[in-house]
Amino acid sequence: MTKKTNKLKWVAVGLAIIQGFNGLSALVGGFKLMNDPSGMDIGMELEWLQTTPFINYLIPGIVLFFLNGLGNFTGFWFTVKKKALAGKIGAVFGAVMVVWILFQVFWIGYKSFLQPLYFGTGLIQLLFGLYLMRITEKLNL
Repeated sequence: MTKKTNKLKWVAVGLAIIQGFNGLSALVGGFKLMNDPSGMDIGMELEWLQTTPFINYLIPGIVLFFLNGLGNFTGFWFTVKKKALAGKIGAVFGAVMVVWILFQVFWIGYKSFLQPLYFGTGLIQLLFGLYLMRITEKLNL
């Protein structure tokens, strides 16, 4: 195994771990918000939505579940199966996570340590995805 293919392996493993974490937590959070659009089940308050276009957490829950949750699990599958698009998909959904958190903080303000946590994991996912793209392009994979 060459140095570059070893690096490729570890970047892919790191990306898959981040995608799995982001995807699973988005699926759980999105499901809980769809199941209880008041957000009370997970400690969210409806009054936080006063400056947003939403009356409850149903639409954010749907978007969280499908876009961040299923999107990241799709990316996870591509990464684990070593598909050529793995880096691109990882980067895209990492960027989606970053934008999701930026909009969330813009609309409702800082409410939880989870916001910087998921901003960070989204940013790491974005960077890992970009790096994986770069490595695979150099190796012509």
